[in-house]
Amino acid sequence: MDNENRPEKKHGSLSDTNKKESRQLTVMTIPTVIWFSLFCYLPLFGIFFAFKDFTPVPGDSLFKNLFVNSEWVGLRNFSYLIHNPQSLSVITNTLAYNAIFLVTGIVIPVTLAILLSEVHQRKFQGFVQMALVLPYFISWVIVGYCVYAFLSTDTGVMNSIIKHYGGDPVQWYQSPQYWRVILISLGIWKSTGYTLIVYLCSITTIDRTLYESAALDGAGFFQRVRYITLPHLRPTIATLFILGIGSLLNSDFGLFYQVPMDSGALTDVTQTLDVYVYKSLMLNANFSYSSAAAFLQSFVGCVLLVISNLIMRRVDKDSALV
Repeated sequence: MDNENRPEKKHGSLSDTNKKESRQLTVMTIPTVIWFSLFCYLPLFGIFFAFKDFTPVPGDSLFKNLFVNSEWVGLRNFSYLIHNPQSLSVITNTLAYNAIFLVTGIVIPVTLAILLSEVHQRKFQGFVQMALVLPYFISWVIVGYCVYAFLSTDTGVMNSIIKHYGGDPVQWYQSPQYWRVILISLGIWKSTGYTLIVYLCSITTIDRTLYESAALDGAGFFQRVRYITLPHLRPTIATLFILGIGSLLNSDFGLFYQVPMDSGALTDVTQTLDVYVYKSLMLNANFSYSSAAAFLQSFVGCVLLVISNLIMRRVDKDSALV
């Protein structure tokens, strides 16, 4: 009888342990659930603005203004957005910048990760990683003022150097021709380090005996990269590429708004879809139009993400997201 009861006690003990661990893990997820609820799901309420002609009446609540005082207009806000002549320029800017960031966001970090993986001095490797990752944590507001210190017309470092060598100072914030290069360079500078860490972590998971065997067979550096490193990095590259495709209509608001100091002369080269939505909301107080633009941005991004993942699944099933 004692022997028959022992397995039951052991089983019960394991069950209690599992329940205790489950409760602990559940409690740990509460902050994440709260964060996503407040900042990801609760704002979905704003979708209603995209299908309304929001006309608030002073003194009434938000719900009454939205659902009672405002007229349903269907897709009229989306139609106005699509047929607005300024929208084409805004979308073109957004797609062009993101296409460049998508390519450079793969080529440059992968190259740096491969080179750093060949460095065997840990202190130097750690210093380089820290130097490259640090810009990711710097606010665009700070970066914007640092750029202004370099490019200011009167006291900027660049104009001081130009005047020292006898040149005429450049009105940087009135000269759109320079800002595409400036913004692209800053975007690469700020994001490269974070992506580099992702690729570097993937490289460290590769079995080192593969490299040792290849070296014994006489394979050089480029051959090892081509036949060992890049094939193992392919799933990581494909994942980040798919996510990048899904974000083609999203842009870094701080880069395109804070860094150029919202200079009106630079609007043609700095106004992306996120900046356009912000200005429509803050300057024109057009809630419906801004919501329609943001909803269209998210919808198109979701469609692009699904399509790119389906294509990747057909090309390389192991590299697809699902």
